[in-house]
Amino acid sequence: MDILLDSNGDLKLSGSGDIILANSVSQKIKIRIRWFLGEWRWNREVGLPYFENLFQKRPDTPYFENLVKNELLAVDEVTDAVVTITSDPVTRKARIQFTAYTEMEAIREEVVILG
Repeated sequence: MDILLDSNGDLKLSGSGDIILANSVSQKIKIRIRWFLGEWRWNREVGLPYFENLFQKRPDTPYFENLVKNELLAVDEVTDAVVTITSDPVTRKARIQFTAYTEMEAIREEVVILG
């Protein structure tokens, strides 16, 4: 079980002000996608190399889509994934659209990354 987060990444609270525990595959995926490489101080090898690979003048988008797909597949419940990325290296903004397949459902979401 994880502490549930709202759409802004803040703690989601119940009506009585308590934290909510849940097993959210969608949340696990979004946390992995939002981590920049080297950002987590307890393991600098965790995260995606946005600055090094995507926010470049001519990014190799298919390569980066594969990196993101591998991050999705690293979530235990995910059995397959499809990823599409559009990015603007000038504004350092990327839109990651994905469908993650589990045994129970297909999760279709979008995450916007600002560099």
